[in-house]
Amino acid sequence: MTDVFVSYKAEDRARVKPLVDALTAAGLSVWWDVQIEGGSAWRETIRERLDAAACVIVVWSETSTGPAGHFVQDEAARAKRRGVYLPIVIDDVDPPLGFGQEQALSLVGWRGARRDPRLTDVLDSVGAAMQGGPRPTPRAHARTLSRRRLSAGVIGAGLTVVLVIAAALFVIGAPGRLCAVTGLDCPSRFSTAPANSIAVLPLADIGGDSSQAWFADGLSEELITRLARINQLQVVGRTSAFKFKNSTETSAVIGRKLGVAFLLDGSVRRAGKHARVSASLIDAATGFERWNQTYDRDITDIFNVQSGIAQSVAEALRVKLLSGDLAVLSLGGTNSPAAFDAYLRGRQLFDRGGEEATYRAALADFDAAVSADPAYATAHAARGRVLLTIGDTFDPPAKVRDTFDAALSAARRAVELAPDLPLAQAALGEALLRRDLDFRAARPAFARSMVKGGGDAQILVMFAKFSSTAGDSAAALSAAGRAVVLDPLNPRAFGELGKTLHDARRYAEAIEGHRRELELNPKRASAHFWIGEALYLQGRYAEARREYALEPVSYLRLTGEAIVLKKLGDEAGAKSALASLLAEGVDASFYQQAEIYAQWNDPVRAFQALDAAFRTGDSGLIELGVDAELDPLRRDARFHELLDRIGLSHDG
Repeated sequence: MTDVFVSYKAEDRARVKPLVDALTAAGLSVWWDVQIEGGSAWRETIRERLDAAACVIVVWSETSTGPAGHFVQDEAARAKRRGVYLPIVIDDVDPPLGFGQEQALSLVGWRGARRDPRLTDVLDSVGAAMQGGPRPTPRAHARTLSRRRLSAGVIGAGLTVVLVIAAALFVIGAPGRLCAVTGLDCPSRFSTAPANSIAVLPLADIGGDSSQAWFADGLSEELITRLARINQLQVVGRTSAFKFKNSTETSAVIGRKLGVAFLLDGSVRRAGKHARVSASLIDAATGFERWNQTYDRDITDIFNVQSGIAQSVAEALRVKLLSGDLAVLSLGGTNSPAAFDAYLRGRQLFDRGGEEATYRAALADFDAAVSADPAYATAHAARGRVLLTIGDTFDPPAKVRDTFDAALSAARRAVELAPDLPLAQAALGEALLRRDLDFRAARPAFARSMVKGGGDAQILVMFAKFSSTAGDSAAALSAAGRAVVLDPLNPRAFGELGKTLHDARRYAEAIEGHRRELELNPKRASAHFWIGEALYLQGRYAEARREYALEPVSYLRLTGEAIVLKKLGDEAGAKSALASLLAEGVDASFYQQAEIYAQWNDPVRAFQALDAAFRTGDSGLIELGVDAELDPLRRDARFHELLDRIGLSHDG
């Protein structure tokens, strides 16, 4: 069965061709009369194709609505009887009598731009027709403005462009100010995007089944990961790229906001164990395609499709791939459809985050993935990471060790299966650090994660966090700054840059990083706490108190308040905050208790709390080497003994 039959007047062929090209690029099989072979019984062929199509697009124009358009009108009537009629207008006309009951989608003035919201409406409607469902509500106007309103429309459009450009300059300018402190060659607000820079926009789900959206999103993320392994490319991170899911903005605006020269756009349509993936490499500034390809594959071959797209993109950008580059594209994959499906579902849940139930559901999906394919290294690594999150955030103290043991086991299995997989090495480093509080053991794993993962914003953030707490501020700032460049709309990247600056005792700059984090996501946990800490450590106690009060994570808020209220002379308030912290669970906050007692000039109880933190494996001890709140203890020999126990040098 053909997906789409296009009915139009022959005189409009040149104007209809961009629509046919766009439908084909979206992964749809399209039939129109230019495909009739010479000598064929053309009328019978048209009837067969018309009756076999899942959707019939009827193009209404000045010619097809007139007396000479009777063939188009006949085909429209036949499509209406079958319930597959989709009307489109390319001139400012009304459909003929009998065809006006259904709203026509407007492509008046359209010249083939793939990110035009009107084309998105057409693709959405085609997908709904193929699923047998109702047509979705158009996101763009169904009809163009009348000519007498054109002037106001042009003025409004001009103002919109000015505002969009201003917003784009703000987005690019903020990372430039912050990442300049890292020593990187950061993009300025007026710089040209590097010729090797690219963003993978979320693939459109042509199937129209919202319950399958995780599949299209998962493929998009996997493409980002694979392209990021090619050292010669600069690939925008997942968070920033996904800001433009279902975006109606032009390629030029998106390119400016992300600071890239090229966009990878496309679609996926899945039917059972078969998938059709279409991809186009677009010059962001002009909107012109550099390359496009459609892949019809079984799900078992989907990893090869992703690697094939990555290789084709690199070649189109004139990047020469070596044998090692080609090998790294397929690291950690699977040929099991069940395993791949489960992994993508789990990844979507893990990315979403939030409540404990969400993370445990992600764990169940990763468990299913490794059960379906025990050799699926990427799923093992993901399983290790979600276990670390569960253990660190949700498990009671008595259960944390067992959860961390399971996380370490999963990470080690991932490394055994794919030693060069960046996520596997990073997961191993995190597990060793959190379970054993051992910087010496974790350091080689994090270093190896950067060999193939230095272009991946996610790996860069993880490496920056480790390097910062290990006391290597130069490496941390370089990685965090690079993450900001690659993922300029990711609040986590700015949060890690802010924390890295904080650990380096550059508090004013750290505040700016966390402020940008909150601009991107006002609900980010811990950002207000770190701003409060930076203010407190500069002696700005009243401002710090106000900032601590905004922190949504209670144990962080109470820790900050217990410290700052003491400085402000509110003894009762400070003791009340500490009592509230202890009421949440004494065993869960030994490290925070040590910070409070250190700032209260009570070293005896501070060291008692640190000893208890070691005894229970409190992961807060990862901060021991750089935590300014513990500075009152650093001259004590006992503190240096503690640093040695976690693999840090005496000079921290």
